[in-house]
Amino acid sequence: MLVGRAKVLVIGSLNMDMVLKVERMPEVGENLFVREFSMFPGGKGNNQAIACARLGAIVSMIGKVGDDDFGARLLLNLEQENVDYAFVTKQPLTHTGLAFIFIDERGENRILVAPGANMKLSVRDIENAMELFKSCDFLLLQLEIPHEVVHRAIEVAHRFGMTVILNPAPAQEFPIEVLTANDIMTPNKYEAEVLSGISITHRDDAVRALRVLRKRSRARTVITLGEQGAIATLGDERCVYLPPRKVPVEDTTAAGDAFNAGLLVGIAQGRSFLDALKLANTAGAIACTKVGAQSALPYMRDLERFIAEHGEGEVEFLDA
Repeated sequence: MLVGRAKVLVIGSLNMDMVLKVERMPEVGENLFVREFSMFPGGKGNNQAIACARLGAIVSMIGKVGDDDFGARLLLNLEQENVDYAFVTKQPLTHTGLAFIFIDERGENRILVAPGANMKLSVRDIENAMELFKSCDFLLLQLEIPHEVVHRAIEVAHRFGMTVILNPAPAQEFPIEVLTANDIMTPNKYEAEVLSGISITHRDDAVRALRVLRKRSRARTVITLGEQGAIATLGDERCVYLPPRKVPVEDTTAAGDAFNAGLLVGIAQGRSFLDALKLANTAGAIACTKVGAQSALPYMRDLERFIAEHGEGEVEFLDA
């Protein structure tokens, strides 16, 4: 059970996800029939807000949707998932963000995003929501919104003593130097490659990337490696490797979002950083067992049941 319910502010994207299951990805100029089509609420900010709420946090969100049916459906979904959306505003004459997610028979995904209203989020929206920064303990951010908004949100969060978790997704350059030792950065393999300049194929490459990122930023850093697990700095000269949890993989779409929520809530529960990483690794794995983004996001009871049956997971300490 939670030692204290975390008060979390999530600033990020809200999309409607169009999920297409295919046998394989088409070649150039090739037409393939889709095996199955589904539509779900999504967007990394939206997913992470709901993931935190399902794990027991008190969550508020800042974002933008279009003044259209998709936007109305996303707001209703936030309400049903117990996320405060008072500062998720409608942007006229702009469509709600859309994501087209292609999933092959191995469960691997490729995603195309039409950001729409997400890119209309502005620094003014941050200034208008100052009361949320004052009342929340954690700020969770991604990069599916304008960089100037992310940068300003981090500045304000630091002013009020909040812990910032930056999930620098999708892969792109960002001035991670603004993060402090109290903050956490959670790139996946591709995002870590962009930020570090290191091509990551094996675990040793990830360790090299961590060294580079540690020179750029004081934040504790976690690199999620998909089917290869995750690797993280521990704030000293060591890093820790978390092997992947063994689960039947159906769709990896929301694994990173569940991982970030598990890490945040684990820290809020008063767990050590290492134990919070174990919880995050379990949350990310469980999210791979179902198709869709939010439909796959676990509740705390799912994590507790999995851990009771399979343990908290192994770790391996490495020199960083």
